[in-house]
Amino acid sequence: MANVSDVIFCLRATNIEGQGACATTILTALTPEYIPGLFTFSVIITLLDIDSSSGHQLMVDFVSPADENVVHVESPLPAMNEESNLPQKYKGINIAMDWNNVNLKVSGEYT
Repeated sequence: MANVSDVIFCLRATNIEGQGACATTILTALTPEYIPGLFTFSVIITLLDIDSSSGHQLMVDFVSPADENVVHVESPLPAMNEESNLPQKYKGINIAMDWNNVNLKVSGEYT
């Protein structure tokens, strides 16, 4: 079964064909100038142990301390490289997403 290995928050993330995801200014915490306010940042998620014999759907929710769904992403996963001789549990994919103008209404722990 697929599992999330890493989640990285950064100011900018890019996907470079053949090289993978690249993070610029990795964040240990989201620190917008104002709350409430809009904040733009990127997220890189590493998924491992993916069965590449069938299609998969990615669903990501970013939830506020008030239990409000602030970001919802739903998308099919791109095809994976089958040429790897890694054990199945290490086969995976890095997904980089830009989240623009996320409305952070309250301070606290977002999950």
